[in-house]
Formats: sequence, structure tokens, C-alpha cells
Amino acid sequence: MRFVLSERDIRRYLVENEHDACALMAAVRKDGYPTHAVVADALAALARMVHRSGDVDGEGDGCGVQIDIPRRLWAALLRDAGQDPRLVGEPHFAVAHIFIPQREAYWSGPLKEQICRRMAADGFRILAQRSGAVNREALGVRGRQDEPEFWQVAVLAPAADRQAADRACFQLTVALEAETDLHVCSFSPDTVVYKVRGDAAVLAAYYPDLGDPRCESRAVLGHNRYSTNTATAFERVQPFSVLGHNGEINTIRALREQAPLVGIALHRGGSDSQDLNRTVEGLVHLHGLTLFEAMEMLFPPIIGEIKQMPGALQDLYMYYRQAWGPFAQGPAAILARSGDYLVASVDAMGLRPLWHVETEECLFFSSEPGIVNSVDLVRDPRPLAPGERVGVILPQGCEPELLPYTRLQDRVLQLSRQRFPAPASYRRFIAVGGPVEDGWTPQADGTPAAQGNGVPPAAEPGRANAGVERDRLMAAMGWSAEDLEQVTAMARTGAEPIGSLGYDGPLACLAETRQNLADYFKESVAVVTNPAVDREREIEHFSTRAVLGVRPPIHLRGEDDARSLAATRVELGIPVLLGGERAEPLVPPAAGRRLARSAGTWLLPDLLAAFQAGSPGAVQRIALYFTPTEPLAQALARLAAEAVEAVQRGAQVLLLDDGDALVGDRHWIDPHLILSAVDRALHAAAQADGRHRLRRQCSLVLRSGALRSLHDVVLALGLGADAVNPYLMLEAAAQAGPAPEEGLANLLSALRKGLEKVISTLGIHELRGYARCFSHVGLRPEVAAYFATGGFLGSEEGGLSLARLKADAHERYQVAAGQGSGRLPRTFRFWPRLWKAAGEAAADGSKYADYLVRLGKQERETPVCLRHLLDFRPHGRERPLTAEVDTTIEGYRYPITISGMSFGSQGETAFRAYAEAARRLDIVCMNGEGGEIPDMVGRYWRWRGQQVASGRFGVHAEMLNGSRFIEIKIGQGAKPGEGGHLPGAKVSAKVARARNATVGVDLISPSNNHDIYSIEDLAQLVEELRTVNPLAKIVVKMPVVPGIGTIAVGVAKAGADVVALCGYDGGTGAARQHALRHAGLPVEIGVRQAHLALVAAGIRDRVEIWADSGMRSGTDVVKMMLLGANRVGFATLAMVAVGCTICRGCHLDTCHVGIATQIESCAEARARGLRAFVPRVYEEAVERLVTLFTCVGEEVRQLTAELGFRRTQDLVGRAELLWQARGLGRVDLSELIAPVPREVPAVPAAERVPVRRYARSELSREIAAVAAGRARAGESAVCHRQAGVTARDRIIGTAVAGAVARARVRPDAAEARLRDLPPDFAAQIELAEGSIAGNGLAAFSTGAVSVRVQGGAQDGVGKGMLGGRVVILKHRNRRGQWVNGAVGKSFAYGAQRGLFVVQGDADARCGIRLSGADLILGGRIREPLRDDLGSIGTRANLKGFAFEYMTQGRVVVLGDPGPWICSGMTGGVVYVRLQPELGLDEAALRRRIAKGARVQLTPVGEQGEKDLTELLSVYHRILLEARQPEEAAEVMGLMLDCGRHFVALRPAGQQADPGISTE
Repeated sequence: MRFVLSERDIRRYLVENEHDACALMAAVRKDGYPTHAVVADALAALARMVHRSGDVDGEGDGCGVQIDIPRRLWAALLRDAGQDPRLVGEPHFAVAHIFIPQREAYWSGPLKEQICRRMAADGFRILAQRSGAVNREALGVRGRQDEPEFWQVAVLAPAADRQAADRACFQLTVALEAETDLHVCSFSPDTVVYKVRGDAAVLAAYYPDLGDPRCESRAVLGHNRYSTNTATAFERVQPFSVLGHNGEINTIRALREQAPLVGIALHRGGSDSQDLNRTVEGLVHLHGLTLFEAMEMLFPPIIGEIKQMPGALQDLYMYYRQAWGPFAQGPAAILARSGDYLVASVDAMGLRPLWHVETEECLFFSSEPGIVNSVDLVRDPRPLAPGERVGVILPQGCEPELLPYTRLQDRVLQLSRQRFPAPASYRRFIAVGGPVEDGWTPQADGTPAAQGNGVPPAAEPGRANAGVERDRLMAAMGWSAEDLEQVTAMARTGAEPIGSLGYDGPLACLAETRQNLADYFKESVAVVTNPAVDREREIEHFSTRAVLGVRPPIHLRGEDDARSLAATRVELGIPVLLGGERAEPLVPPAAGRRLARSAGTWLLPDLLAAFQAGSPGAVQRIALYFTPTEPLAQALARLAAEAVEAVQRGAQVLLLDDGDALVGDRHWIDPHLILSAVDRALHAAAQADGRHRLRRQCSLVLRSGALRSLHDVVLALGLGADAVNPYLMLEAAAQAGPAPEEGLANLLSALRKGLEKVISTLGIHELRGYARCFSHVGLRPEVAAYFATGGFLGSEEGGLSLARLKADAHERYQVAAGQGSGRLPRTFRFWPRLWKAAGEAAADGSKYADYLVRLGKQERETPVCLRHLLDFRPHGRERPLTAEVDTTIEGYRYPITISGMSFGSQGETAFRAYAEAARRLDIVCMNGEGGEIPDMVGRYWRWRGQQVASGRFGVHAEMLNGSRFIEIKIGQGAKPGEGGHLPGAKVSAKVARARNATVGVDLISPSNNHDIYSIEDLAQLVEELRTVNPLAKIVVKMPVVPGIGTIAVGVAKAGADVVALCGYDGGTGAARQHALRHAGLPVEIGVRQAHLALVAAGIRDRVEIWADSGMRSGTDVVKMMLLGANRVGFATLAMVAVGCTICRGCHLDTCHVGIATQIESCAEARARGLRAFVPRVYEEAVERLVTLFTCVGEEVRQLTAELGFRRTQDLVGRAELLWQARGLGRVDLSELIAPVPREVPAVPAAERVPVRRYARSELSREIAAVAAGRARAGESAVCHRQAGVTARDRIIGTAVAGAVARARVRPDAAEARLRDLPPDFAAQIELAEGSIAGNGLAAFSTGAVSVRVQGGAQDGVGKGMLGGRVVILKHRNRRGQWVNGAVGKSFAYGAQRGLFVVQGDADARCGIRLSGADLILGGRIREPLRDDLGSIGTRANLKGFAFEYMTQGRVVVLGDPGPWICSGMTGGVVYVRLQPELGLDEAALRRRIAKGARVQLTPVGEQGEKDLTELLSVYHRILLEARQPEEAAEVMGLMLDCGRHFVALRPAGQQADPGISTE
């Protein structure tokens, strides 16, 4: 059945998948008195950060404030209502602000009467109410369409004290939102929330209350919103009742599962921020915690930080992590206020900026320090460190009390004593791993005791299938030959195997070989709104821990809670249990225990015995099988009920075990299916007291032979398993390793790293937060219902059914019984049968028709992707002549591109050939992230695109101005969320020159979490690139994930011209084999979702969609265009055209055809041990590319004519011209090919305008215009001085740098503003005292530009700089004190040349990928370090993660360099000043070096003294020029004896495996 998606369906999709980010601020009066001025200051601050909010055509996404109840204003309103105005001073006086949606407007009156009756029934006395106290004319067009009725109600709560009144208001809020479609903005005796769809100016104009002098507050919390959706709603605008949130909760599925377990009811369809807000409220009002406690419980410190804390805090936090857990992970800066408490918080990875700024009158917390003038500061602004929280107590009528993090922790520790007894000895859980003694029997707390009873027979693992031969059992349980090979590789190397050239096997729903349900699932990855994080370099933050046993109570309130507190609990370092063998132990028990202990895990029998000893009956085994006569649905219900009953009887560990299946008429059930069914049943079942759910009372251990891979393990953990025992995988590893014990150890190591990698690609750093972060393709609703995850293309007409699963179980039983083949099948791969024909077509275009015949036959007989199931629908339109068809787009000949491949992953001949072929073909060729060969810069301007990815290799103003397209690579299909490694042996002189790197030095790409950690940061980078090259088109490349349509809308709103999508199966570069197959979704789904979402948002005509992933023909191009793409990219086919033979060894640098290697000659190949090597010939390679892609383009022309169109671009989005010809019953593509609900206007490219209109960097352009005028007048030196610069003035200096670069790269171009530039041209930009430069200062600057700031700067200073100077100095405030001189996050990211001087402190991620520039960081230690308190970053001058991936350059640090430094550093040197008298000695410095760092701490040496003398003398001179003689004298003293004062950090050697490249 085919159907048309309605516009309402698409808009619902947009809202459900909406993401947002924002700007945050809070202002607190230091005198404690409410004033109207602080409200006005907050609105002004939000206006200064308008660039951090989203907009469509100038209409903002949302802005709001939380303030004290304006009691003077309400006193007047009460008086007007005939009430006693003095009631506003009562502690139980409360005000509700409520939105009544437009869809409820027709019965607004009766609805309000109903609510008033409900309030009265709950004991509330209504004093006054009013509706519509707004100015509707302030709204934009979209705001008016969505405007709710604003209803304010003043009440007296039934309880007389303020805390009880607050609780009553919360309980009524929950009830009202459950019973109606109202949105309660706030209902509290303390605060009210005003919010609007618009910006700060609209907020102030829309609510007259905010302009009333009687609207007074002691504190204000403000928020600007950036939504990925153009149809965002008033209800989603922040702040919510308690908090404002900048970021995204990547573990929101886990939080949404956990909150109801403790009685917290979440919003229907709430956003991640709304659900976080409700969880905070629930912990405060239902569990009696203060806001301080709730925030520490929701965002517990990482284990690495806890280890450094005093013992009492270790106990507290280990308790918190068991009572709750790390379920609110992700990039998050949060400002929260509840009652008299206010908290400012930054996530553990420090991915969102938040500053503490202080003036004479106010304390400010803000996303940017530039919301106030620097001259008004009374002390240095301070960025909050990763994981830091600051508290403020707001006592009525008194000055607020500021609590730095250590004091806040002490206060929480004191408060916790009121909730439960001191959690003594919980620090013991920091150490993980089972017992090592032989013959031990555990006591209740898990410690060894005298020999006693073990596990009862009923709880013993099942071993009925022990008699089945291993490979036959594997075949029955769904193993393939590739699964066994991967386990073998992990057992031998301790790492996941690497592959390349994407994945050309079939989707599970299309495969002919046996598939398990896990194969139908694809893992989600981070895209734009939530960055992937770096497991390799930031390993301290990663944890694969699991907690087994009954969860302790949040607040001890009865006997049940006391029993929970006393129950046995075990923490595992990795949730993979050893032991549990089918027959004899794989290793002797003593060796197994030692191995388990060293890996941080347990033997399965020991673990079960520990719980059984603590409480008889605590372990219950559930055998996973069903009988031939039992319906599968009935079996699932039976097993789920058995699990619920067992926990109700006191079971604390449920062992879900398939060890008895496949023999004795016991049919096998897919373990992931029953696991999810049991988990959901336990989530739904309540404890006897009704307060909590049963799931908190037990742990699930899955023992299964069908866990074949990392993907299976991570899927099980995400579906609810607390630990797994993959007994066949363990058996295979023990048999494959050098020795059984070593094989098992290697497997555990590989699985640990793999689990960390999987969660890292989703921006998660602790495994416990990973819950159902995946989606399925091709499951029928009856099967999908058991998983409660997103899914695609399954319906009652198509997809895997329960009936098919039951039939499959019978087939598996026969295999295990010896009646079918016991051989492990090998997965079909598409390219091996095709590459030779494609190569022949490239050599001779006349053979392209033969290639198409072979390709079409293979697609029909063995389809591997969704488009292979589709054919073109017959039509009755008149066919034009093929020669009449226009295939152009923007004047380019064909709608095809050559996708990005980097120089480094590709050899020089192939790399050059791609660009030259694109020129001859008149199509676009994208470069990869490996920089550009210098002589190619500017040569291919029209046909070339440059990639700006995480590595920033060779990304600078000249390269960016040498191309028409600039592609921001957020991720790719082959390895989404991961960077690549290029070992030093492959960094040749040519590669080093292209990347501005050093020959022989390892090059490692970071994850995208350094300057793109939210949607507003993407908008910032887009604006920076537009500023440096205003002629460029900006492309944003992303992998396909669930909700990609809404994300595409957000990317368009960020100002991108092109949304480029890649499917899970794409990619030419090397990647983990796991990622190649299991991460991301098919590109067909992504293109269709993006197209529909952009159409519904009304902006499809302003954005192009590009698609790539495994494309092989013009037919693929046309199919993707019909689904919604404008252009389609080819990469592997381009390599095949040049001569690739699909060896899949691109990562080994041994390519025998000279494409994916830096080997250039036969002699060099022989020296490297290659038996055969055929180097590429440049002109031949170009001709082959031109021949093949001309054939592809002409096939597109022919198909366009056959479909009855004269213009290929008119095909875009016409999916109704496709029909599903194959795969019927396996998958239902009707939704994929449903018609678009409305036409897309065809807008010529020249008339398209970006969606984003806010936040143009006008000052930067103004300075560039002045410089251009003076340059034309013949001046070689230009000086521009500017005062009063604030956060709104961003990207200063970049426009000048871009103009200079264009003049040098393309001097003859008409667009070059500075065409006759003097060779010695220089621009000096002076930002005068008190300035705080906005984000992106001097981004992509060049040697012609120098910037000097007396004040401070924000994020992204000097990224990609290619020379020149940036100096950030302190200045005198109104008191005459020297203040500021600070910089924000990602300072000097990827800077390649030039000098940076910063007199103050730097936020996290300073000097990332520093590639040759010099840095002087002058922030000083002012008091003893106190490392004994833990949380080093909170007191450091650099806030964490400094100098990651540094490849060359020099750094001088005069203060505390902060935690986790130098990870992945492969070149350059960092000189750190030692101050042992203040605690910074060599031991303290070693504590600051990251685990992922391979650096040596050495004396500075002779060269070091020269470096320090040079750099410090420059700094000395700068300070003297700035009239700071005292500071200059101190620097001179250090310089004169630098060998004694400093030590050097230098890389210790090779950082990456020299035999493997993952680019």
C-alpha cells in the first residue's frame, strides 16, 4: 500500500526530533535586594548574545527569563482584584504562568474554570488571575501562528511554609500537565518565567511586565534558544521552571528510563531539557533534596576525579553513582534555581562554555564573558572547568553566599547526612574486579569468607548444548565466518580489526544468509547538536563500569529502603563476565580469577555466589527457550512474567541464559528480543510500596552464545543487560589466542576499547548512560514493539515478523541437531564481482553498457541496499530528445561530485587526478581533510572544495580562498564521530607540506568536540568561513542518523548552503570494521527525511542536498535525486576508475596499484617488501576518470529523458516516480517513496539566500572595508583602533585576512578586494581598553594581520592562524586594578604560524592541534594549589585538555597548566614554569599529564633556554609597551634564569601503530 505523508505528519516529526542549544546567563544582586535594573541588565546581556540563538529570516527561536515573583507588581494586581496586597509577602503566596495552546483556544474559558476547580480541590485559594498581558504586535509571523494564551494566576498554597508550598505547586503542575495540554511555564512561591518565540528585544516588548519598574528581582536566569526546527513552539523555549540548559543530554533515553523508576513523571513529548528540568524538580520535591544535592547526583564527577578527592567525598559520590548514576551525560552548561539555591554547572567534558563574571553590583554567570564591559569587572573573569559547579545561596533579605565547588561539595556532604547514614566505605567500590583466592566463598559484602554453600543448582548456568560441536552451534546461533574472524583478530591483537572501502554487504533485511535480530539494528552516532568525544585522548573520562544488585535509596525513608541499603552490590570495570563455559573451564579457575581481577570483572560463578551468599534466593536463572507448540509471543510473555515474579520474591540478579536451547525440543529465542521484553516488563512493574519500579531492585545478566561481536554486546547493554557472558565468544577467543589466558585478556581489552569507542561516537563517556541508542530497519511493528526504539521501513506488509522468527528458530534447531549445514556462512560483498568491469569501462567508454548490464543483474539478484529494490515507475509523459536534456546544476555539467579523499590517504597521482578530472568534466571535486598540495591552491577554484574537519590539517585562509566550496565534515559514513591516524612513517615531505606538519611526525585527527560542540557553534564556524571567504558555498557533511531531517533544518538555519549526507555503508578511508557495518543509517532514508523536513520547514529552495555512499552508476544518481538529492557523490568508484582492485588494505600503506599509498616508485615498493607494484600514471588516471564519469553523466541525461523531463534538477524529490519492485515482504518502502505533500519552488542558485540572518560579523567587515580603501590608496600599513567591543563583535580581523589571502591566491579574480596589494602590506587592529572581543577573534588570520586587545576575548581565538600576532592583555578597571586578559575555549586551535600572547587564563582545550605557532600563556598561580581537594581544573589557569594533538610549535605556561594536558601530542614543546613553593612541582605536573599523553618531562636544555629567552623577551617588551612594569620585571627575572624555573614537555615517540593508517 502506498500513501502520502501529510504535512502534519512531517511537522510532528520535526518537533519530536527537535534539538536545541543556546546562550545562558544569570545575574545575582550582590546586596540581596530586588531591583528592576537586574532584569534590564539580563535582557541587555541576552541581546548581546543574540548570535547564539537561532532564527529564520530574522525571527528568533526563543528567549526567556526566570525572575523572582515581582511582588510589588502583584501587590497592585491583588489590590485591583479586591484582595489584600500584603498577601504577596506570605511564604505560601505563589504565582502560576501558564500557556494555553492555540489548539485549545476554543474552550479556553471552560478549561480555565476546570483548572481553578482543580486548584481549589487541592486546597489552593485563588487570589487573582489575568490573561493576555502581552503585546502581540511584537511577534513575528511564525510567532503569531503559534502564540498561546498567556494566563497568570496568583494563589495561596495549602501549606503555610514555603518549602511545602513549593512541593504542592509542583505536584499540581504534574497533575495539570498530565490531565490537559497546558504548558505550565512556572508555578512557584519564589519565581516566575516569561518566555517567547523571538529574541531578547521581542521578549522585552511582548511582556509589558518586564518593562514595569515594579518588576524587581534579586536574581535573573536568562536563555536564548537555537532550535533545529523552523516550527519550534513557545512551550520549548527556556528557561523552564527550574533551569536553563545549553547543550544536549546524549543519554536522555537512559534518564527517561530511570526517572519513572523513582516516581518522577516526565512530560508527554518533552524535550531533553524539559525532562532534565522535571527530574531536578522531582529529586527536590519528591525526594527532599536541595538543588545542590540534586545537581551533584544528576551530574556526578567522573571516577578519575573521585579518586583524587578526600575519603568522605569518595564515599558520597560512589553512593550517588549507585543510587542514581551518570544518566545526564552530554554537552551541558546549566543554570538552575530552586528556592534559595542557584547552581551554575558545566558538563564533565567541558563541552559548553560558562563563565563567572563579577561587577560592583552583580554576580554573573554567562556563556560569554562579553555580556558586560570589561572596565566594569572587579576581578578576573573565570571560566568554569569541566565538571565544575558553583553554588549561590539566596537568603531572603541578605547578601547572597557564593560557594566555589569545594565549598559546595562540603555543603552537599553535610546535607546528605540528613538523607541517609554516612555511606562509610563506599570508596571501596572504586576498585573493581572479583576475588583472586582459590576456594573462596563470599560474605554479604562480597569479601571472601570460610568455605560454604555456593549457587543452588536452579541458578547454575545451563549447559545442555555442551554436546553440540562449536561451529555448528555457532551457525545455529547466527554466527558468520566474518564474526569468527573478528573475534579471532581481537583475541590475537587486543584491538578491533580495521577495514576500508566502506561496507558493500547487504542490509539484514535483504540478506540471504541467517541474520540475528541484532543485525537489523544500526547504532546512532553524534552529528551536530551533540559532538562525538575522544576515547583515545580523553580516556580518563571514559568508564565501562556497571553496577549489579539492588540500587540504594536516594533518600532513606523506610524499612524497604533500609533493606536496599544493606543489599549486596558489585561494581564491574567492564560488564563482560568470564567463566560460564559450556563444559570444562577455558583456563584454570585460579588463572581465570586473576585474569578477571586484572580486567576489572568477575567469573560468572563467583558473581552469582556472592549474591547468593548475601541473600539466599537472590539469584534466579531464566532459561531462554520455547517449545515447538508454543507461540513466540506467548513465550515472551511467559518469560517476562517469570522475571517479574522472581524479583517480587526477592531475586536481585536474573540470569537470562540460552545454554539449554537448541536441544531437547527447546527452541532458541533471540537473546536481544527476550532481554528487551524482560527489561520493559520490569520497568512497568511497581514495587509493593508503589513508589519505585521493580527494575531498580534487580540486575539482568545475559548469558548467550549468540553474542558474536562488539555490536551484539553493546546492543544487549543498551537494551537493558547490566552484564553479559558471551560464552561462545569467550570460547573462540581462548582457542584463537596465543594462549587461552592471553586470548581472553586480549578479547576483554578489545571489547573495552570497542565499548568506549561506541559510546564516544555518541558523545557519551560512561557506558551506564547508553540506553537504546540505535534504530532498526525492516522489523514489523509486532516485533519492533518489544524494543521501544526508533525504526524504519517495517509495516504490516513488510518486515521481519514473529511468525518468521518462529520458523527461523526451527531451522536453527535443525542445524544444531546436525540436519543442515554447520558451516559458518560468508557475507556476500558487492564490489568483488564488479570492480574489473568498472575498470574496463573507465579504460574504454564503449564498455560502460556492459558494466551496466552486469551491475543491474547483480542489483536485481543480490540487492544490498534500499535503492536496489526500486525501479522507475512507468509513466505517460512525452519523452524529450536526450540531447535536449539539461543536466546542469549551477552551471556545472552534471549533478555529480567526486567525494572528499585526503592527500595522505591517497597518493599524489590519484589525488591530483581527481581534481584535474573534475575540471575537465566540469563537476565538483571535494578534498579530504589532509590539506592541499601548495601548487594546487587556487588552481581549481571553480571545481574544488576544501574540507574543514576536526584535524584542521593545513586549513588556513589561503587554502580556504582557493576553492568555491568549503565542507565542514561533522562525520562520515565509514567512521562517524572518529578521527583518523596517519603514522609518522607515512608523513612524507609532500604530505607534511600540504598539512603544515613535520616530516615523520604522527598526525592524529581529533573528534569534532573542540569548536563544534553544538548547533550554535556550527553557525559560528559557518560565519567564520563566510567571513574569510565570502564567495564560498558552505557544505556541512553528516552521517545519517535518526532525526536527520530535523538536524538538516538546523544546519540550514546555521547558514549552510549544502547539506551533505552519507550513509552507514560509505567511505573509502580505513575504519574499524564494526563502524563500517553497524554505525549510521542507509543514505536513502537520510536523503528522504532531509528533503521532507526542509520542504515542511519552507526552506528547501534555499539549500542543496548532496548524497554519497556506495554509488556505482547514473541510475543511482537519478534514484537519489528522486528521493531528494541535488547532487550525488562518488569516491570508491573514482578509485576503481584510477585502478583500485578492492583489496581493502588501504590502511596498510601497501596498495599495489599506487593509489592508497605514499609509495611512489617500484624501487621504493621493493624496499618496503611489496611483491608487485604498478604506479599510477597521471594523464592516464585523469583520462580514465573523465571517461567513466562522462558515461555516468550521460546515463543521467538519458534517464532524465526516459522519465519525461527536460531538466535533471526537476527530478529532485519526485519519489513517486519510483516503485518497489523487489524485496516485497522483507521491507516496506512505501513511506520512502511517498509523494511530497507540496511542491518545492525551483529557485535559481543565484537567487538563493541563506536562512540565517542574525549575527553577521559587521565590525570585521567594516575593518576590512577600511583596510581595502587604504590599500587601494597605496598605504602598506593600516591601523584600526576600536573601543567598546563586546560579545556581539565577532570574528574580528578575519575579513581582512581573507581579503589578503584572496589577493595572493587569486590576484586576477574580479572578486579580489585587494588586487594590487603591496607585498609588505600589514594591518594592525587595536581593541582598546575594556573590550571583550566576541567569538572567533582572528580566526583563520594571516601574517599580514596583528590584533591587540586590552581586555579579553572569547572562544575560538586564532583558530587556523597562518601568521601574524594576537595579544590579549589585562587592562585597568574603574578601580584602577589590572583585570581580565583571559581567552575562551579552543584558543589557537590548529594554528600553524604566528605568535599568541595571553596575559590571563584560558578556558578548556587550549592549543588543540597546535601546528607551528608560538603561545605564551601568562595566567599566574596566586595561591597554593591544594591538589588534595581534587577537581584540579577548578583552580587551574588552563581549564583542561590543553595541547592535545599538538604537532609542532612552542608553548610557554607561566601558571598551572591544568588537568589532562598533552594527550596525543606528537611534536613541538611545552615549557612549564615550576613553582614548588605553591605546590606546582614535578610531581604535581605529572598529575596533570593525561593518560593518553606519551610525553617526557625533561630539563629545558640548551635549545629550550634559547626558546624561552626569545619568547619571554617578546612578552617582556609587550608588557612594557602596555605600561605594566612590575609584571614585565617578573618576566625578566624568569627569563634570566629560565633553566631553573622551567621544565619541558616533549613527545616521547611514535603515537600511532606504524603499520596502520585509519585515514
